Formats: sequence, structure tokens, C-alpha cells
Amino acid sequence: MTDDNRTVEGLARERGTRFRWGLGLVAVSGAAVVGGAVVGLRTGGEGDVATAAGAAVGLGLVALLGGAALAWCARPGRPLVPPTDGQETRRDRLQRARTQQLVIFPFVMLAFMMQSHRGMQAVLAGQGDLGAYLQVSLPVIYGWLVPAIVMGWDWNTRQHRRFLDDELTQAMRAQAMMLAFAVLMAGVTVAMVLGMWRPAVGVAALPYVLAIGGATAGLRFAWLDREAERNG
Repeated sequence: MTDDNRTVEGLARERGTRFRWGLGLVAVSGAAVVGGAVVGLRTGGEGDVATAAGAAVGLGLVALLGGAALAWCARPGRPLVPPTDGQETRRDRLQRARTQQLVIFPFVMLAFMMQSHRGMQAVLAGQGDLGAYLQVSLPVIYGWLVPAIVMGWDWNTRQHRRFLDDELTQAMRAQAMMLAFAVLMAGVTVAMVLGMWRPAVGVAALPYVLAIGGATAGLRFAWLDREAERNG
């Protein structure tokens, strides 16, 4: 057996392991989502038990999306490309992982936004507890996290700057942040108009604006990276 055949077989085994882990994560998180939803409906959506059930649903949705993305990236039938050069392969692997993060995190924010809506209603009504404030803050945190990854402020990029901070990355970063800034300005303007009409509605719109602005930066950067990879 040649070295290339051994490499391909190793890659196939590694992909199969990731695919099984992804399917397992989807199954477990799906059960958590269904169980949390059932408990929340039976309790009428009130009380600490309902809050815990809602948190289980939110975390389950995040894990479900992560498992589905892992299974999709490691699905059978994708071509196996054995590495040719150590440094180039490491750069491609790191850049691919960053792109996958930037695609997954906006969907994570979407799952948390579903949870934060109820928490925002409780806060605006003056009945918010620690769980409600936590629900509101999670999409905002992810709204900041995605642009931080795009800008290269995260720990992984700082540790591997020579692989993840070349001239092409800087150009894509500038384009992604310009679009995100335009979306953020438009969203804040809409929130201000809504706030002049109904202050509570304007405040409730702000987490959505921050999350959408952050998601725009991540998805735009991921799109540009895919286009650059496709064009060679």
C-alpha cells in the first residue's frame, strides 16, 4: 500500500468519525429541544421550570445546528484531497475552520434571538430576573463575537496570524465590515424611528440590530472567502 493510499484511508476514517459525532450530536440535541418544548408547554411558559426548559431549548438548538454543520461538512461522498504541502495545508485548514465558524455563528444567534424575545418582554415589563437578562445578552455577545473573528481579534487568529492575516484576508475584512457598518447604521436608524413611536419597541429592536449587523459581517466574509477559493 502506497503512502497516498494510507493518507486517503486515514482521511476517510477521520471524516467518518466526525460524521458519526455530528449525527450523535443532532440526535441528543434534538431530544433536548423536544423535551424542553414539551416541558415548557405543560408548565404554561411560567416559572423557573419553564425558564430552564427554555434555556434547554435554546442550547439544544445551538447544539443541533453545530451537529448538523459537522455532519454536513463530513458527509460521505465529498472528495478526499490528501495534503501536498505542510504549511499550505495548515493555512487552508485554519482558513476553512474560520469560515465555518462565521457561517455557523449567525444561526447560533438566530437560535438565541428566539430565546431573547421572551426575556426582553419580561425586562420591559419590569419583571425580568437574572435569566431574562442573560437571555437578552446572549445574542448581543454573539453579535460582537462574529465581527471580532472577522477583524482577527480572536485568540485563534492571534496565535496563527501568519496563516490567517494575509493581504487577501485584509481586503475581504474591509469589504465585510463596510457592509456590516451600513447594515448597522440602517438598523439603528429604524430602531430610533420605532423608539420615537413606541420607546419599548425601539429598545426591543436593538438586540436584533446588533445581531444582524454582526451576522452580516460574518456571512459576507465567508462568502468572499468561498469566492476567492473558487476562483483560485
